[in-house]
Amino acid sequence: MSASLCLADADVLIDGAKYGLLQPLLRTHTIGVASTAFAEVKFYREANGEMHAIDLQPVVTAGTLTVVYGTAAELQSVYARGVSTRLGVGELEALSLVISRALTFCTADQLAVKTMLDLGCYERWIALEELLACCTPPQTVPDPKYLRSTVESRVRRTK
Repeated sequence: MSASLCLADADVLIDGAKYGLLQPLLRTHTIGVASTAFAEVKFYREANGEMHAIDLQPVVTAGTLTVVYGTAAELQSVYARGVSTRLGVGELEALSLVISRALTFCTADQLAVKTMLDLGCYERWIALEELLACCTPPQTVPDPKYLRSTVESRVRRTK
């Protein structure tokens, strides 16, 4: 198991549940989730519209998923840097944790990744494909949006 904590955003956890990737991820990596993103993970919907509930509490109770709470000071430090108001609360809290606690963040959210680039913490972003490649056995990326090349092609890299 990877020792350093990697925050996963809500979509990563939702699709992880949908495609059966949560257990391989949690067995191989030390995964956390920002408290606000944890609250967003409720269900996933099949292509036919059928909804399936997601209950992460058992993996939290077992200690294989860590809910991480950002402090008001950590959140304020991100707001003070002039981040986009279009970021979701889960991404904002996660970014505050990435900056203040030097955590990594697994997301396919283009605005979040662009913000990481703008804030100088882009190297702490990890694509889901990279986490899945380290699973035993390696897992397949369920959607091209989770490929590094896809995210990077959509995020204008300006230095």
